[in-house]
Amino acid sequence: MSHSRKRRPQASPAADPHRGEAEAAPGPLGPAWRPSTAIVTAPNAVTLVRLLLMPVCALLLASGRYGSGLVLTAVVGSTDWVDGWLARRTGTVSRLGQLLDPLADRLLIASVAVALLVRGVLPWPAVLLLVARDVVLLAGWPLLKRRGVEPPEVVWVGKAATFVLLFALPVLTLGATGVAVAPVAEVLGLALLWFGVALYYLAGAVYVRMAVERLGERTAAGS
Repeated sequence: MSHSRKRRPQASPAADPHRGEAEAAPGPLGPAWRPSTAIVTAPNAVTLVRLLLMPVCALLLASGRYGSGLVLTAVVGSTDWVDGWLARRTGTVSRLGQLLDPLADRLLIASVAVALLVRGVLPWPAVLLLVARDVVLLAGWPLLKRRGVEPPEVVWVGKAATFVLLFALPVLTLGATGVAVAPVAEVLGLALLWFGVALYYLAGAVYVRMAVERLGERTAAGS
């Protein structure tokens, strides 16, 4: 006499209340989140607020209101950590967030750098190098998408460059004020600025290498 096993019914995607959330898959360092296609998420809302506040930061700094500009820039810059932590904590890592987060970082650096250039705080060669790198990388994104290749994910050296630059810019701003530590802040800020620029271009080289490798893999797979 044979006994048939009952198969557990599988919920359809439409009935799944967590559809649109990222799924966790085991990895060597813990769960690795597969990005979802969700748009309206808490991390994406934090990133959107960062984007909206960037012009305010730049306007305050460009008009010489360094105190309020520095505080707001520090708050806005700190949200770079908040949205990433929130996405991993709640399992709401999304493809949109993976694109918006590094874009927001680059726009914040570029807008603050240009504002400080207007005030004569930043040397123009550094600002030119920062903006030029971002323009080249951003222009390459549509080209990659057209070839069916996703833009490279953020690497640790890119995060390190962003952290150094977001620290250097306020220090340089402090050096432009009349406080007692202004001369020391100016020297320290310039050292951090050029170190950050070097890391920025190192990260850019890594992104280009990753993009070229993926393009090669896709070309080989299609041949």
